[in-house]
Amino acid sequence: MEGKLGALFKGDRQVGGFLDWKQETILNESSDKFGDVVHKLASWRITAPSYWMFSPEIDVKVRLYSEGKGYWEGRGSVTSATRKIFDTLIHEEIEIQGGGILEGGE
Repeated sequence: MEGKLGALFKGDRQVGGFLDWKQETILNESSDKFGDVVHKLASWRITAPSYWMFSPEIDVKVRLYSEGKGYWEGRGSVTSATRKIFDTLIHEEIEIQGGGILEGGE
């Protein structure tokens, strides 16, 4: 999945954002009791080539805006090193790892 705009929240307060994101889903593979292969969501990873931060948060709520008026949302952690330059667009990659599902919203 890909999109143009993503946002980072701590509680209800926006603490940053990112542009031109790509999302990768990581699945675990196992077998059920009948021997059929079952895939389960293990985690997801977001990368974006540029970001901005208003405060240095690591554990955040991630909101991914996709085409249309909806968004996807989940809990994640910023795993890449971020610069302590605030309120400006930084042209370096940011990586965010999350576990669990990404829920849809409007």
